[in-house]
Amino acid sequence: MHRKNPPVRKKKPTTPPYRQPVAIKIAPQPMHNQAQPPLSFPFKSSLEVLRQRTREGLKRMEYQASRINQLSGELETAVLELKAIASQVNRDWRALQAIEQPPTGAIAPNVCEYHITKVPKIQQKPSGSFLLTSRPIDLFKAEREAAQLAQTLRRRATKKRLKG
Repeated sequence: MHRKNPPVRKKKPTTPPYRQPVAIKIAPQPMHNQAQPPLSFPFKSSLEVLRQRTREGLKRMEYQASRINQLSGELETAVLELKAIASQVNRDWRALQAIEQPPTGAIAPNVCEYHITKVPKIQQKPSGSFLLTSRPIDLFKAEREAAQLAQTLRRRATKKRLKG
């Protein structure tokens, strides 16, 4: 009988040829100027963007502060107009009650009550920062001025009568 030889096994290489390390030459890197850091361009541009946004934001804040102060002035005028209207309505209402109802001696209530009233005010400090505060509305300034004017006119009239 003819005997077959067993197949010869070849030894496997420990590392296949496709996995063997290959040396690669690296191109020389250009030397950066030592005085200028490598991130200077993006950093400067983002710094400039930040400065620009800050300047624009401060301008917008100045505009908004001016607008609020202007609206506060308009609001003060509107409140004083409301008070003037309420004064006229009070006079008319009392006259109407005097005609329609028998006098009871009771004083009719006012159609509007007044408390200390303030409007917003924005100031800019010397440092440049803003301060949101408020200022009072003098609701009775017109009455005081009218009373003072009436008193002055009465004095003048009295002096003229005494001279004349």
